Amino acid sequence: MRRLGRRLRWVGNQLAWHDELPDPRVLQSAFAVTLLGIAAVRAVDGGLSDPVSWPVAGILLTVAAAVVLVLRPSLAEVASVRRGAAVLDIAAVGMLAAGPDLGGASPLVVLPALWLGLELGLPGAGLAVVATLASVTVPGLLVHGTGPVTVERLVTLPMIAGIAAAAITFGVRTARSAQARAEAREADLVAAMSVIERNRRSANAIFEAVPIGLALLDAEGEAVLVNQRLAEFSELAYPGGDLSNPWVFDESGTDRLELDDVPTARARRGEDFNDARVWIGEDEAARRAMSVSARRVEDDDGNLMGAAVSYADVTQLMRALQVKEEFVALVSHELRTPLTSIIGYVAVALERDDLDPGLRRHLEVVARNAHRLHGLVRDLLDLAQPTGRAARQAECATDLATIVHECVLAARPHAERAGVDLHVVAPTSLAYSGDPRRLAQVVDHLVSNAIKYTERGGRASVQVEHTECRAVIRVRDTGIGISSDDHGQLFNRFFRTREATLRAIQGVGLGLAIAKTIVESHGGVIEVESEIGRGSEFRVVLPIRAAELVS
Repeated sequence: MRRLGRRLRWVGNQLAWHDELPDPRVLQSAFAVTLLGIAAVRAVDGGLSDPVSWPVAGILLTVAAAVVLVLRPSLAEVASVRRGAAVLDIAAVGMLAAGPDLGGASPLVVLPALWLGLELGLPGAGLAVVATLASVTVPGLLVHGTGPVTVERLVTLPMIAGIAAAAITFGVRTARSAQARAEAREADLVAAMSVIERNRRSANAIFEAVPIGLALLDAEGEAVLVNQRLAEFSELAYPGGDLSNPWVFDESGTDRLELDDVPTARARRGEDFNDARVWIGEDEAARRAMSVSARRVEDDDGNLMGAAVSYADVTQLMRALQVKEEFVALVSHELRTPLTSIIGYVAVALERDDLDPGLRRHLEVVARNAHRLHGLVRDLLDLAQPTGRAARQAECATDLATIVHECVLAARPHAERAGVDLHVVAPTSLAYSGDPRRLAQVVDHLVSNAIKYTERGGRASVQVEHTECRAVIRVRDTGIGISSDDHGQLFNRFFRTREATLRAIQGVGLGLAIAKTIVESHGGVIEVESEIGRGSEFRVVLPIRAAELVS
């Protein structure tokens, strides 16, 4: 029984439709067994009393073909042999039909017709029709006559054979087309999954390889992805994993930030920011400086989906800046004392009435350059504050319009010598609360730059506007302009534009940095619009409080 079961399973596997046609040895053997079964039934009923007859010959023919294909498997691989075996089977059905039982075996032409359809497609359907006509219909009519029943049975057989072959052809084509599409989709899916997996692994490798800490937050502010570098930083900022007690300090490293003010909390709220500098770590000796940037992630409707946050270790840079500031402060302090003496003694000498005119001119040059050097030292001391910001020295009620008018008036001689038309548009009075000396310093820097960077024959203007909540000081010029590439660094200390360097325009790159810190210390902002060859406009926007308007 086990052996029989294995045989049956083998036959089933052979008959199962895959990519290739069923094994012709199995098909031929099955057809021969079918005819032998019919012969056995007829022998029982006495229908095969004559061993030498057409039916017996047909049966023997199919059995012989099956034996040949089984004994010679190589013949089953020859296409002409397979198709010939199918035509031979149709002929065997015709031989059975030549016997006394016309209808018993005739429908068996469908089996070899299906075989031809599988082998040849639509041409196989035509061959099945021709073979049935020649082997079954015509001989059957000759043997059994042309009675209505006989004609009906024999004439319809070719059509049945052709329809069966055509049907299996279209079925196979449809199945193969569907299978090809499925395989193509599967291949595309596999390729897409392979690309996605490769990209995922590449992105993960980059995510872990970069020397900065990276985090991706979801809409609820929870960390979806965190690389190893950020995990190391988090150990410093949140010792023991206590997220409610961050050891995060401001840029100066002295003031500890509240939980809602740390950069990660700001990113959770959807804020975008660049280069927010903080110090992290409970132990001051092991504390690290971080430059943090965040970008919010939005859906198509602008709703917050999360945020991407980066943490760069800038400890060495911050240490270097501290050392530089300390050095600048030390040198500035050391220079200020002898400069004060030089300025004082030169001023005393210039007060004498008996000075030789040539000597007076020399002393005036000394005085002028000493005052310039003294201003530079003062600027360096301003920038050497511990927090890197210029502190307000005296906040009091003042008049912003008066400050602007006085600064323009003081700059007119310089503008006339440079051949620059300088004018001012400002109200006669504008109450403001701030440091008048520092505010005058801002206007002086901007007006001086407008004259310095404008060629002879150009124009410079200062305009003051105000609303209920703010005052705006605009300083425009028709000068050489500033490249858009330099806008981001324009307010950095010691930065000078390429045009200024090429034209050898005097300066050390401190004026705008000082102006920015003074404006920000008053709660305002300073902005710039400029293009090469089309001049520049600097805007100082200062907040005005209601009390100032009343005064």
